Amino acid sequence: MFLLLALVLFIFLPSPWSVFAVLGCIVLGGLEVSYWHRRTRRQKVQTGVESIVGATGEVTDALAPSGHIRVLGELWEARSSTELPPGTQVRVVAMRGLALEVEAIDQAESTHRTPAE
Repeated sequence: MFLLLALVLFIFLPSPWSVFAVLGCIVLGGLEVSYWHRRTRRQKVQTGVESIVGATGEVTDALAPSGHIRVLGELWEARSSTELPPGTQVRVVAMRGLALEVEAIDQAESTHRTPAE
């Protein structure tokens, strides 16, 4: 965008000012590229098992002990140690092949509590 602005200013401004305008636009363009480069490099990309394990989802087909859940907008085959009806909120605890091991969210919270609570 700054390159296009530099070209327009170079054409329409008088001689000494056009050079300053072009140099200014080039500097601003370089600063913008540097800013966006640093900003996009800060965020780590998560793919695969790292993004699924720990995510929450909802049971779509009853898990007795296997069925389907929707997690991160996708349908997955899932297994649970307990029978869970559709609509139950679950947390993914592991991935075995293309099937997810899940547990109900309230069940997961009760197993991670300390005795002092």
